Amino acid sequence: MDAAIEARGLVRHFGAVAAVDGIDLTVPVGSVYGFLGPNGSGKTTTIRMLLGLLRPERGTVRLMGGSPRDAASLARVGALVERPALYPYLSARENLLLFATLAGMTGHEADRAIDEALGVVGLGAVARRKAGGFSTGMLQRLSMALVLLRDPSLVILDEPTNGLDPGGVVDVRALIAELARSGRTVFLSTHVLTEVEQLCDRVAVLQRGRLVADGLTRELLERGQRLAIGFDTHEEAARAAAVLAEAAIATEIAGDDKDALRVSLDGPSPSAINRLLAEHDLHPAELVVRRASLESVFLDLTEGV
Repeated sequence: MDAAIEARGLVRHFGAVAAVDGIDLTVPVGSVYGFLGPNGSGKTTTIRMLLGLLRPERGTVRLMGGSPRDAASLARVGALVERPALYPYLSARENLLLFATLAGMTGHEADRAIDEALGVVGLGAVARRKAGGFSTGMLQRLSMALVLLRDPSLVILDEPTNGLDPGGVVDVRALIAELARSGRTVFLSTHVLTEVEQLCDRVAVLQRGRLVADGLTRELLERGQRLAIGFDTHEEAARAAAVLAEAAIATEIAGDDKDALRVSLDGPSPSAINRLLAEHDLHPAELVVRRASLESVFLDLTEGV
């Protein structure tokens, strides 16, 4: 099995609004896959269809090689779509024991699963404290422990850092990184761009129910790279812009005083551009590749969509 998740042609409307409009997804086994988009872009609706909680009007889903309605496939999946209703008057361990019992675990099997889950999320030392006294970040860690009770191969997380203070965000990010190191496939839905850039090796960008990008995170960032070309005078910058335009290389003004140009690196390499300028007796004072942030790439992809 090469793909933990395969979705083809998913469509779902709410009234006249197409919440999800023909989405195709392939999530490789062992990857950390970022599902990125602004609020209202269709992320949660897509996740509900992936998990079989919502039927697509059209399209198909394969989850861990089987149907999302197949018990054997779902047994290999842990999901946090909305924060579970934890019992504040029960301890962390008692909350997990309740859910383990509902999952059919008993005796030593349940004890071992609970101990392992508490250890992974870093709550072993407070296992007997009541959940009602936990911070928001600790409650989110306990929610993640519920996800891990059955030692899933695939973990699906929908906005796991929503509502957390900065300390809680750091804790959850560290936990996601640990899940990835353990060999699990992680599907992370979020609108927080830094989370994807820090954690995910692959990313899909969703806007208004449609995918506008899907691929390796580094390749997406490379697509957004720009070459900054600085000159000593405005006249040189203007001549360089004309030379590049004649070679079908688009430029834009990068400096406030119009002595610098910016060129997308989707086309010729920086060395090729430098050679072209030198052939016309133009010698930049500065030639620097500016690495794109995921935020800038995201805005480029979704502008006007």
